[in-house]
Amino acid sequence: MPEQTPTRGRPTLSQDTLAERRDEIASVALRLFLSEGFASVSMRRLGKEVGLTPMALYRYYPSKLDILARLWGYIIGKAFDRVTAATQGADTPEDALSQAAQAYVSYWCENKDHYHLVFMNPGVTDTDVRSFVGEEETIARYDVFFQAVAKMRSADRMAPSVKIATDGLICHLHGIMHSLITMQGYPWTQADTLVADAVERVGR
Repeated sequence: MPEQTPTRGRPTLSQDTLAERRDEIASVALRLFLSEGFASVSMRRLGKEVGLTPMALYRYYPSKLDILARLWGYIIGKAFDRVTAATQGADTPEDALSQAAQAYVSYWCENKDHYHLVFMNPGVTDTDVRSFVGEEETIARYDVFFQAVAKMRSADRMAPSVKIATDGLICHLHGIMHSLITMQGYPWTQADTLVADAVERVGR
């Protein structure tokens, strides 16, 4: 039996090892990005924290932006896990929409650091944000709102009126979140009252 030629270069990582290492890196990155800011944390610093050289770190993520996109997906997933749980057992489409909207706003208001990382991150370009927001998985998260609005109006999910009403609601919810988080010195009306008013407008 002929001798096998030793494999040169870095050993191939198993899928499980790769996934575990990527999770570890993302976890450390989340801690650093939240405490120090995305723009302030270099790949060299991140690599040092996880025991990798910058070059070795690139085996797991092609760029720091790829790590951030992974964290955006994780955080938005957490937000919509709450939204989904809140709508379970809703008796009517109106209830489902109200509970979804309340859960969505409350998540971000209770996790202001997550809000800043996802929606107010310095050093991230509009192109970077558009690339992430335009992904099918990200868009699909918001379908819970479109479905509820369509049922409220007894209309098709793809109807222009549903698109306008749902886009308007999402903009309204983000306006509420942004105002409550960034202008905390102003005596705002309670968040749940503001959200209820936004949902009520959809049904008019």
